[in-house]
This record gives sequence, structure tokens and C-alpha cells, in this order.
Amino acid sequence: MLRGFSVLIVLLYHFNFNTISSNFVNSGYIGVDIFFVISGYVITKIINEKKISIREFYEKRFKRLLPVLFTIILISFLVSIFIFDLFILKKNLRSIYSITIGLSNFYFWLTSTIYQFAERNNLFLLHTWSLAIEFQFYVAYPLIIFTLSKKLFKLFLILLFSLSYLGIFYFFEKHNLFNFYSSFSRIFEITAGCLAYTYEKSLKLWINKKYHSLLYFLGLLFVLLFMIFLHNEDNHPNPQSIIFVIGTCMMLIFFNKNLIYLFKGNLQKIGSISYSLYLWHFPIIVFCNYVILNYNDFYKFLSLLFCILLSIISYSLIEKKFRSLNFRSNIIYILCLVIPLIIMSVQFENKKYKSSEYNFDNYFLAEESNKHLKNKNVFSIRKHKNIFSFRDDFKNYSPIFEKENTKKILFVGDSHSKDIFNLFYTNREYYKNYEFARYGFNLIDMKNNRKNIFVESSTFKNSDVIVFSQRLKIIDLVLLEEFIKLIENYDKKIVLTLKKPEFSKNNKRNQSYLDEYLIENKDYTKTQLNKLGYSNLSKEDFTEINNTIKKQFTIKEIELFNLYPLICSDIKEECEVIDDKFKKNFYDYGHFTLSGSKYFGKKLIEKKIYERIFN
Repeated sequence: MLRGFSVLIVLLYHFNFNTISSNFVNSGYIGVDIFFVISGYVITKIINEKKISIREFYEKRFKRLLPVLFTIILISFLVSIFIFDLFILKKNLRSIYSITIGLSNFYFWLTSTIYQFAERNNLFLLHTWSLAIEFQFYVAYPLIIFTLSKKLFKLFLILLFSLSYLGIFYFFEKHNLFNFYSSFSRIFEITAGCLAYTYEKSLKLWINKKYHSLLYFLGLLFVLLFMIFLHNEDNHPNPQSIIFVIGTCMMLIFFNKNLIYLFKGNLQKIGSISYSLYLWHFPIIVFCNYVILNYNDFYKFLSLLFCILLSIISYSLIEKKFRSLNFRSNIIYILCLVIPLIIMSVQFENKKYKSSEYNFDNYFLAEESNKHLKNKNVFSIRKHKNIFSFRDDFKNYSPIFEKENTKKILFVGDSHSKDIFNLFYTNREYYKNYEFARYGFNLIDMKNNRKNIFVESSTFKNSDVIVFSQRLKIIDLVLLEEFIKLIENYDKKIVLTLKKPEFSKNNKRNQSYLDEYLIENKDYTKTQLNKLGYSNLSKEDFTEINNTIKKQFTIKEIELFNLYPLICSDIKEECEVIDDKFKKNFYDYGHFTLSGSKYFGKKLIEKKIYERIFN
């Protein structure tokens, strides 16, 4: 029954129906955490009550989880071939590799995949990060149970729970992405379930039976209170998560069969297909969100019904069937699924991107814009990094200052600082007396340990000029003041880049307004496209903040770097959205392509703007 509730709130959270949006629905992500608690409880119960051998345990888990998982992976990938372009296909293939070895949670962390942007990532198996944590638990946990004595086992569980929960206090704000995907951050939830079963009999004997049902509903109340009033999606799990974890444990311990009749068995039926439901729902959401431009509640409801239908079919034909078959039959079936996947993966990995003067593939252009900021560590999965978190990041993800007697320019900020860095670095042959480096830093990092790592880095210490660029909002200006004071305390020149011109955002297929126009129109001139760019300016996104910055910081004699006159002309009503070779200068609402950076960088040289901002 609790499984049914968990998967139901996860579905409501991911389908994100506008008509029922509420704190309860928006906190449905904790359904995954509830699953972790349930897993700890159920696996401990299976091993203790059924008295099975370690080999039997692994075989049962294998038959329970892998046949339907690989079936859905293969079907989803076959569907994706007809929907996605090559870049997205390759990105999904690499995630599949990590899923097959049970480490997808670490893969998504190392590739800086933000779970809240699931649809935008187009990773149809992103939800398998939670399965990876469960798989890791299933591999390690039986070994611990069969190795340790009962007394040591209980102490070990309590120690593991405590270390994991205390770790949350450090990680949940300082390293929130690691905290979200890390197995260590979820161990306290899983071990809470293990402890719930371990002490269940003692608690039931200690507490009068007439209070058991009351305690069950009190546990449910804890879960609901957390969902409605206390959830924090941006920093999850967090210290408050213990509330719903305790609530879940109370529901597991004090559940009795009479409660099934109260819910008429409906949640129990949903619970029986919960694994298939969880596996199917995410690919369906990602595919529909990409294909259906107006993916409204009506289409979401239809896709939810389709998801339930597929789950019933896969539960009946695969989950139930393969549990009853012998281990050898399961192995043969999975090999029949994996071999086609391997063949297709080799074919797609060897495919090359189409090159043309006008490139419609904005994913490729975004990736290409990181060409000069690629990871130098060949053993790392992460190719590039937007925000730096560790002490060696500046060495791995940026050129470093190496020469003597050069002026050292450090570009600091979010992804837009990459663009400003590229303006100069792509034309570095002209700047003989300068060196350029980049450091990924967000103003919010003024509140955490990243600030100390930044100022202690040799790239900061050796720099002469700091050029800061971020997609600023009015609320950021207080932290910006603090940042400027920090830089001035180290006796360095600070240059503040005004917000770049912003245009209409790309659609859900990641096509820009320019792409859409060129798909429909075959005859055009550069002037027509530049005028189209001007008509698609979103001036409200940058004009107000830029005027505020000018007013606030000109008085303080802070050097301002304004790119608007370089890109747009209000007199001509044009913005240079393509270069002289008809290559795109932007791959989205405002980020430069690599060729766009070089194009605008040459214009900077012609106007000798660098002499003012760097000296």
C-alpha cells in the first residue's frame, strides 16, 4: 500500500499537471525516498524471515529487477532513434552504459545533470539514478548481514545511519548536486528501513496494541506535514527529511491488514505494478514533452493512462513471468536485449555530426562552445564544468597562467563568463601580452565554501584583472556589491560585464526562433535575419538590470563592459545573429556559439575596446 502511495506521488510530481499544482504535488519527489526506506525494511525482512542463502538472494533480485529494466531500456532507445538528433542519442547512450553497471547516480552527478530540468535534459533514463542506489544497496547489504553477528550488525546499522544523516548537514547546501545523487546521502533513509524491521517486534511489544493503528496514521501525518509545509526541492535531502523518514518507518512498523480494506486495495494494486510504473513513466514524459509542443494537462492525462497500460502489460508478461523462470532463462533473455543495444551503440558512437555553414544542432553548438574549457583529466567522465567546486577545478577546466611579464585576465562567473572568455581566447594570437583563464563562480557562492576555494586558487592570486559576468537579476546586486569588495580587497581591477542582449528562448525541441524561420523560408539575406533577431529581442530581460547596474556602479568608478552596441543597433533595428559566412552567433536565448565568439571578438579588436577595460 505504501509502495502505491509512493509511486503515485512521484507520477503526479513528474507529470506536473497544472490544474492540481500544490505543495502536496510539488513535493512528490519524496516518493523515491520513501521507496528507499521501504527497500531497507523489505530486504531485511526477506533475508531474516525466509532464511535464504546469499546466492538465492542475488538470483531473486536479478530476476525481479533486470528483465523488465532492460526491456524498457531497449524499447525506449529504439523509440528515441526516431525522435532525437545524434547529440541527444549519444548522450542517452552514455547514460545507458552507466545504468548497466549500476552507477548512473554518479554518472549524472559527474556530468552535472540537474534533475529538476529533466525534460530539458532529454535524458529518458535520468530517473534510474535511484535504481543505481538500490542496486548498490542490494549488492553490499547481504554481505554485511551474512558477515556480522546480530549485535555487531545492529551497531553497524546505527553507525551508518548516523554518519549518513550527519553528512547531510554538511552537503545539502554546500554540495547540493552531489548531495542529491550520492548514495551516501541516501543511506540514512535505507538504513532507517533496516532498523525499522530490526526493532519492529520490540516496539510492538513495548507499545500497547490499541495504539498501533493510531501510530500508523501519525506516521502518515508526519509524511503529509513534510510534503505540504516543509519540503525543499532545491536542497534535498536535508536535515528536515528525517521527519518523513520517521513517518514512513512508523507506517511500516504499525501497518496491519485491516487497513487494506480501508483503502479498498486500490493502492495495493498500484503498488504491485509500481516498479514497471516507475520505469515507464519517465521515458513517456520525456518523449511526449519533446514531440508535443503544447504538452498540456489533456495530453499529460492521456500519456499517464498509456503509462499505466504499459505497466500492467510489462508486469504481467515480464515481471511475473521471469520471476518464475530459472536463472539461466533470465540470463538468455537479458543477453537477447543487451546484444542489440551494444550493436546500435557502436553504430551511433561512430557516427559523425553533419557540418554545414548554418548548423541547426544547438546541442552540438553548446558543447562546441566549451572547446577551450575541456577537462584535461583524461580519466574523468565530466568533460567541462560550469561552476567550480573543488580546489583543482581551475587546473582541469581552464587554461592556467604560465608566462611571465603578461597581463593576466581572469573571467569569472556562470556560463556567460565562458562566452566572454571565448571572445578573447579564440583571438588569442592577437593578444601577445595577455593571458586568459576562466573560473566558474556564481554570486550565491559568496555564502558558501566555494568563495574560499576561489580566492585561495593560484589562478585568482596570479590574476591582474577580474572580468565578472553572470545572468544577473535585481536580487543579485547585494551579493554583487560583496563580490566587488572582495576583489578590491585583493587590490585587483574589477570589470563588470553588463547583461548581454537576450532573444526569444528556444522551443522544447531546442530550436531557436532563427532555426524555425529558416526551416520555413529558403530565401533570405543577412539583413533580413539580423532584423528578425532585433524583432525577437527580449529587452525586458536585460534593459532594466543593466540600467540599474550603470546607475549603481558608475558612481563607484567600476569599469563596465557593455556588449549591446557591439551586437545590436537601435538605429538600424538589427542584431548580428549570423556572421558573414551565415554561421549562427547564438545557440539559444543569449549564449555565443564558438564561431560567434570569434566573430564578435574580432570586432572588439577593431574597436580596441580591450585597451580600455584591461588597463
